[in-house]
Amino acid sequence: MSVLAAKMGERPALKLSGGEAVSYKELDSQSNRLAKVLRNSGLRYRDVLGIVHDKSSICYAAMIAALKLGAAYVNIDDQNPAPRLTHIFESARPKIVIGRDLNESVRFCASSCGALPIDVSDVAFQKELGQSEDSEVSEMELVTGEDPAYIMYTSGSTGVPKGALISHANVLNFGAWVGSRFGIRSDDVFTNLNPMYFDNSVFDFYGALLNGAALAPVTRKTLANGSELMHQIEEASCSVWFSVPSLLIYLMTMKLLQPNRLATVRSFVFGGEGYPKAELRKLYAAFGSRSRLINVYGPTECTCICSAWDVRREDLVDEGLVTLGPIAENFSAIVLDDGREVPSGSVGELCLLGPQVGLGYANDSERTSIAFPLNPLNVRWPERMYRTGDLVRLGDDGRRLDFIGRKDNQIKHMGYRIELEEIEAALNRIGGVLQSAVVHKSSKQGQKMIVAYVAVDAPLDEAYLREQMEQLLPAYMIPQRFDMRASLPKNANGKIDKIALLDAM
Repeated sequence: MSVLAAKMGERPALKLSGGEAVSYKELDSQSNRLAKVLRNSGLRYRDVLGIVHDKSSICYAAMIAALKLGAAYVNIDDQNPAPRLTHIFESARPKIVIGRDLNESVRFCASSCGALPIDVSDVAFQKELGQSEDSEVSEMELVTGEDPAYIMYTSGSTGVPKGALISHANVLNFGAWVGSRFGIRSDDVFTNLNPMYFDNSVFDFYGALLNGAALAPVTRKTLANGSELMHQIEEASCSVWFSVPSLLIYLMTMKLLQPNRLATVRSFVFGGEGYPKAELRKLYAAFGSRSRLINVYGPTECTCICSAWDVRREDLVDEGLVTLGPIAENFSAIVLDDGREVPSGSVGELCLLGPQVGLGYANDSERTSIAFPLNPLNVRWPERMYRTGDLVRLGDDGRRLDFIGRKDNQIKHMGYRIELEEIEAALNRIGGVLQSAVVHKSSKQGQKMIVAYVAVDAPLDEAYLREQMEQLLPAYMIPQRFDMRASLPKNANGKIDKIALLDAM
């Protein structure tokens, strides 16, 4: 970051709304000064910095400041329900939590785990930051590739989220690959539509700032208004778009995204969930002749993305999902079935190896050992891999991968990776709920929705269920539909028969 700042100088690093820009030099200076404030407040090498990120320049500077101090950062969604927020604090164990106008939930969690809250709007903080020296911190000399860079939380099957721990080496490899694979230039401008606590934001932040490009942050408020969103992206002259397919489908449906819009976007990148070909054909018809349409795939545990496929016209002649393509050059991958490598044309679990495979889960050795075992095919030396839990078909060429489904009960919904068991665990905590089963179902229009089947001992109001769920889970995990009944069907093994529920729907 410091080398790039010296090279890029006054070129924009951030292009904020309203035409305001923050240069590489300014962002680097702000991160140097902030690093000293954080160090004076007790943040040390290998500590964790919590950031309630509002996409202001100070929050991006905080991420860089943590990296310079050799501390990992974790971006926190302050709208999380209290139990989930509490778990994240207890798991990540931040020494300091920084943000603007920190709410009561964040302050309570910080107090409970002994973290110091710092509000960037506080006058005393602003004064100390203004008086801080703009020079590199000595801790930069301590940092190695194996040091943690950030923690990113994702859904867990036990009802508690897992914090994927990603290293400096993981990030540097990822940034270099993005630059090469996507042909990033210093005059590129990346959209930053993704929330900073969401894994897709890793592509935005590091894809741009490790390649000398600019980043155009879009706030939660702007993202909720399609017209304002389109205006800001055009105002910033964005050239690289990255979002979940759901956003692109919404903008196309609302006729906000038309062929005459977003003239500067040369790459539409999408991932985090499947893009139904019926909808993707519309995007291709509108932009395929002038822009790259790139389907990306990758787990949070392996630094965001591990494959990218340029969509072609011939990919869209049938239905289903576009291929994942071959795995990225900076990865190796094996497809296993019961510990054995599958032949071409067969289905197995995708397991990833290489320099983007993360360090495991923060302060969770049990789940780390399960998800990050040794490669059973390498008998020469210990080689750690990541079991994605995704079933793929290995192409006849031995390289191309097609997504088939999940081994477990995990889904991608609106770009978020969700364990359906976590939703079921929340439902089962609500008074009056005897049993629950949650499924991911496609509507006739191809849109995915989460449906909860709930066995109750007496009639329950759906509004009551939603209200209770909002206290336990983030909004993107709340089912779109509730189906209440006296009992749930069982299969021959006495387990809830989800296939029967789907067939009856």
